[in-house]
Amino acid sequence: MCRKNFSRRQMVKLAGASGFLMAGLAVPARSEMQHIRLEGGRLQLKRSADGDVIRPGERVVAGAGGAVLRARDQLFYMDEGTDAAFETDQNGRATAISVVAGGILSLFGPKTGQGTRITSANASATIRGTTTYFAWQEEHQRTYVCCCYGHLDLENNDGGGITLQTSYHNAVILPPGGGAHPAPYDAPLDHYDDDIAALESHAGRKPRWVLPAGKMNFFAPRPAPPL
Repeated sequence: MCRKNFSRRQMVKLAGASGFLMAGLAVPARSEMQHIRLEGGRLQLKRSADGDVIRPGERVVAGAGGAVLRARDQLFYMDEGTDAAFETDQNGRATAISVVAGGILSLFGPKTGQGTRITSANASATIRGTTTYFAWQEEHQRTYVCCCYGHLDLENNDGGGITLQTSYHNAVILPPGGGAHPAPYDAPLDHYDDDIAALESHAGRKPRWVLPAGKMNFFAPRPAPPL
């Protein structure tokens, strides 16, 4: 179990103030290279007594307010209650994510996510360099994916898929029975422009989006957990 609980907005705002060392600025000891670290919020581990470090293959569940994880220069914002497992390469970057329940906003940067696979019970995404939100919707037995900007390939386990390449929020669902369809929502689901901008800044980057009329459109309705 880890750390005290924070609001959604506090977590993202404190990301910029925490000053953690990113890839290229410092290299962790080799024994730590494959670990993913909790940056803020609450996390429960399915196994392991260390609540700050997630080792390859470990299942983790985000606590109240959600949690932010760091894998070198990749950032993952897990919604409250999200259950997921991560795999990493020898450099400590995430190469595979299994979303058992809930949703994850993943910020890979322009290159470090290439080839990473995110899977749910019925679908998978292969990242080509992107920021994306990926969620398993248990009540509908389907996967919701929004490519916030960048490029990813989607496959439905029952057949069919789609390539998403966009500069600003392109969302689909992958339903039971196969195929991919436009998401039935009039806004991005459970992820927000202000969170994305703050987390990219925390990683020393700027969002690679093209904003309509030059302004962000989607804002978190509640504050976020801190780093």
